[in-house]
This record gives sequence, structure tokens and C-alpha cells, in this order.
Amino acid sequence: MEVEAAGLNYVSFVGADFFLDSRVLEQTNPDIPGNPEIFGPNFMAQKLYQLSPPEDLTLALSLIRPANRFTGDALMRDAGLLTKERYGSTRRVFVVVEDDHAIPVEFQRRMVAENPGVEVVDIAGADHMAMISKPAKLADLLVRIAAN
Repeated sequence: MEVEAAGLNYVSFVGADFFLDSRVLEQTNPDIPGNPEIFGPNFMAQKLYQLSPPEDLTLALSLIRPANRFTGDALMRDAGLLTKERYGSTRRVFVVVEDDHAIPVEFQRRMVAENPGVEVVDIAGADHMAMISKPAKLADLLVRIAAN
């Protein structure tokens, strides 16, 4: 699985074995570039939902579908897409999820460092699915961000 964020190569950062039982599938639609990927149940349990209630993991496992990353899409590689002129007037806040096993906190902070002018707030005790593992804490945080 190849993932780039803010010019950083995620797979190089975490290692190819990080994705456990996730798989890259063969693309059956010639009109769609790239190959779909699907997260495996072990990856979801250990990296995405490790602090979430078990019933939410069960629901997520029943709903998981393959998806393309579209990293090869020309629009996604357009350096002019996210410029100060286009988005500079919008306040940007990055929520660093301290206990995220899917995107290690070190990588989250590197993404923020690549995007100057982003306000950073932290949420501890939440997994990658903060809206499920710590919904009240995340809601309070979003209300505080909106109030500023």
C-alpha cells in the first residue's frame, strides 16, 4: 500500500508490514486508475479501533469495502491545488490523536510541519476513530475550535 501525505511517504515511515492483513486487489474497471485496497480485520482491530468499543469494530468490519487512494490522479498531484491564495483565509486546525496506531503521532506532527500556519490541538486516549473511541472529548474539542 502506497500512501503519500504532505509530500511524505507513509509506507517508508511505517514499513510495508505495518498494514498486516490488508490487501491490494486487482482493478476490474479499466476506467478507474490504480488498484483498490481493503483493510484487513487484524489491521482494523489493532491499528484503527484498538480503543473503540468492540461492537463498533464489529460494525466496521461488516461495512468495510475496497477503495482506491487516487494518489496517481493528476488532480491530487497538482501543487497549486492547496495554496495560500486559494485557502489562506481559512483557519486550519489539525487534531493530533496521541494514541492513533494507524497514523503514528510522529508522522502526524511531520504532516503538520509541512503545512505552516496550521493550529495544532491534541486529543489523548483516542484511537484513529476518535469520533467513536472518545466522542464526547472530540465533540468538546470541535466546539472549542468553532468558538474561536
